[in-house]
Amino acid sequence: MEKYDITKPIKLPVGMHKLNDDAGISFQLNRLVNLDGCDPEVAREIGPTIKNTGEFYSVLKNRADKELAEGHLKNASALYRMAEFYTDWEDPDGLAAWKKARELFHQYYADFFSGDSPLAELINVPYEGYTMPTLRFNPEKSKGVIVMHGGFDSSYEEFFAECEYLREHGYTVYLFEGPGQGECLRINGAPLIVEWEKPVMAITKYFDLHDVILVGQSLGGFFAPRASAFDDRVTKCVSMAQFGALKMNFADNGAVNGLIIGLLNVILYGFGWLINIIYAAKKGKGMAFFRTYFHRMGTTNTYKLAKFLWSIDLRPVADKLTKDYLIIGGSKDTMACRAAIGRHMLVLKNAKSVTTREITEKEQGADHCSCGNQKLAMDTILLWLESLKLRGETLEEL
Repeated sequence: MEKYDITKPIKLPVGMHKLNDDAGISFQLNRLVNLDGCDPEVAREIGPTIKNTGEFYSVLKNRADKELAEGHLKNASALYRMAEFYTDWEDPDGLAAWKKARELFHQYYADFFSGDSPLAELINVPYEGYTMPTLRFNPEKSKGVIVMHGGFDSSYEEFFAECEYLREHGYTVYLFEGPGQGECLRINGAPLIVEWEKPVMAITKYFDLHDVILVGQSLGGFFAPRASAFDDRVTKCVSMAQFGALKMNFADNGAVNGLIIGLLNVILYGFGWLINIIYAAKKGKGMAFFRTYFHRMGTTNTYKLAKFLWSIDLRPVADKLTKDYLIIGGSKDTMACRAAIGRHMLVLKNAKSVTTREITEKEQGADHCSCGNQKLAMDTILLWLESLKLRGETLEEL
């Protein structure tokens, strides 16, 4: 069985691929390659065979079985993890795939966690009756502390390579799964919460961290600045996606954006009762959008879904957003319109500083969470941190 060679520096893949005619499926398969580290040739082979999200599990699971039989732990782990993506939270096959993915992930990266001075450690942090799995990456000499988390459908496997890259550049990194993510959802049944300051403060207090650089990816681009408004241990914050408010994200044109919000309200509130009945009758089959959202929220109630979605909004805490902020957006983000970057900036009216970086198609990282060029995104963070150090030195001279 293959294992990662820790004597070699981590490599972050570059490039987006058209892996399916359906843009949503193609993006998830790019996550498989760029975040989970699956061989792109494997994704190219299976991509065209997936006709709809209902086939996602069987196609990826079957290929995962094949890769495992051939001893390809990295590919197998990535495929099992993504096979779980569109399954119901009560589906035993989805849970089994998730467990297998995590098992193989730790087998592949086992040498990171071994020895008297391991490069990485898995620590379970107590939180509201269960524990949040947290990976700590240990550099030889630390330049500072980064706490990283994902968003709506994240697990720590996806961000492992990025965190190792940051460790190699001298930062102590804490990567955790919170409510609604990974083990917290799959094993403990803990749904997503808007009040993300609660899990963040549990992490910063447990490890007694100070001068924390908080990095949130995807919906974590909302969660992280939200948490920074309440946790004084956080002094710098990175949003790797433009989520100042979900209501700002649908269209560049303000009128169109408002129309989309109105239509969603009609669907979620006006026809919510009907959606709930149909979902129950069909057990979610053929209703991928609702199945995915209900999964993460631990509910089958459309009204609760609507309440959660419209609570994704930094404006109510805008006065408390006083730290240094970096927003990394993509010019072709499938989850947020381009104008959302500027709208996010406007919310940060009381910030100490605001820096934005839009990654473009020519840079291969224009899609959600810089998928296609995580190295550029990580380098952007590192350069931003260096610029803040230079700013501090300049201010001291005045």
